[in-house]
Order: sequence, then C-alpha cells, then structure tokens
Amino acid sequence: MHLFYNKYRYRYEFKRRGETMPKITMIEVQKKNKERFNLYLDGAFEMGIDMDTLVHFNLKKGDALTAEDMMHIQKYEHYRLGLHYAVQYLSYRKRTEQEVITHLQKHEINEVAIAEVIAYCHQEGYIDHQDYAESLKNTMIRTTDKGPEIYKQKLYKAGVEKNIIEDYGERYEQEQPLEDIVALADKLMHQKKGPMKKRTDKVKQSLLQKGYSFEMINEAMQALDFEPDTDEIDALLQKELEKVYRKNERKYSGQQLVMKTIEALLRKGYEYDTIKDKLRESGISDD
Repeated sequence: MHLFYNKYRYRYEFKRRGETMPKITMIEVQKKNKERFNLYLDGAFEMGIDMDTLVHFNLKKGDALTAEDMMHIQKYEHYRLGLHYAVQYLSYRKRTEQEVITHLQKHEINEVAIAEVIAYCHQEGYIDHQDYAESLKNTMIRTTDKGPEIYKQKLYKAGVEKNIIEDYGERYEQEQPLEDIVALADKLMHQKKGPMKKRTDKVKQSLLQKGYSFEMINEAMQALDFEPDTDEIDALLQKELEKVYRKNERKYSGQQLVMKTIEALLRKGYEYDTIKDKLRESGISDD
C-alpha cells in the first residue's frame, strides 16, 4: 500500500486519458480476513481497507473519488493499520509508549500515524506507565530473585518516566519480603566456597549484582543464621596451604617462606590464628 498518495500524478492521468474521476466498482470482503475489504476503482484493485475506514468515509459502489479523497483514505487507513498492530501488540502484555513506538516503526508505520496511535492508546488506557510499573513490580517480586535496582533499570530501559521509576522503586523495596532476601543469601552462602569472610564478601557482591542496596544486604546478612561446615573449611585451608607453600618454596626459605605463606592465606580470607594452627598441624612453625 502507498503511504502517501500522489494526487498530481493521479489528476494528470485522468486529464491525459480524458476520463472522469475513477469510481468504486466493487467492495469485496477479503477471504482471509472478514473484517477487511478490497477496494476496486474502475474494475482494478486499488487497496485494502478495514471496516472502520469503510464506515468512516461512507464508501460505497458508484462513488467517484478525487485524488484528495484517496489521500485522506490512505492516510486514515495507514493510521488504522498502525492501531491494529498496536492493539495486537498490547494484547499479549502491558507495554510502554516507547515499546509500542518501536514495534510500529518495525512495521514501517510513519511518524504521523504513530503519534495518532499513541495518543489514542493513552486516551483509552491501553498505555499506562504507572500500571506497567505496578504490574512489573508484582511479577518480579513474585517470580524472580532480583532487587529494586534491577527493577528500576528495566523501567528505565522501557522508557518509563523518572518520577514513576523512583516512586515504584521505593515501593518495590518496601514490599519485597526480608525473608526472601535472607533465603537468597543463605542459598548463596551454601554455593560459595572458602573461609567465612571471603564467602560473605562474595555473597554481598552477588546480592549487589542482583540489584539490592547496601542497606538491604546488611539487614539480610544480620538476619542470616548460617553455620559453615568446619570440616569443609579445614580441608580447603589445608589444600590452599599446600599449594601456596609449594609455590613460595621456589623463591623463599625459612622464616621468610613461612611469612609469605601466611600473607597469601590472609589475602584469601583466612583468620590469622586459624592459619597458625594449620601451620603447626602441618609441621610448619612460624615461630
């Protein structure tokens, strides 16, 4: 379908052929879509239109159409096509204005029609950014382990206004149950390996990446009741000790070897007293 009708070419052809304005010779229902019609002018197919366009212009067999008429019909039909794409897109789930615009652009709807479609969708409540933010908030709290920062990022990416993002971001943080964050922290603590301090730092970093604030993380960690497996940590420390000791043994000896080994294990998050006990247990003295 032509997006803009060339009325000058249209009129020139009539004059050149010495003919009167073309008339509608047939309006037939499309076989695959009973709500759309094929419009024929002087026996030749001109374009497809929907029911609303047909009624809006009161088109009927025998009507003569000027180039100006055709321009208005095609402009209106293009708007109707854009509206069809928008409503269909919105029927699957809630969308923002930016998402609908992007969708219409992919279907090559022109900017004038897009503006009209967006205005209609706002007017009818099909696009409502507060409703969108509320729905996304409830869904994410219920079905994901993500915090408010990830939620706010999603709203920003979807084109939601800043004031709505801030408002609903606070609601997200208030409504997300603390016990859910504690349960997530506990799950992560069991997944991480290493000494308690290093494991705790890793869990905090993971929670930050999932969109939780420092305040929420600290509150969850304080409420966390986690007891590490001492046998597991002891075995891991023994393994780390042997690895570090062998590596440093190539460069150092005596007391310097012991101190370099202690320093390396401290950097890995092990407690000084625990390291000393393990050194003695392994037959290595730091005295």
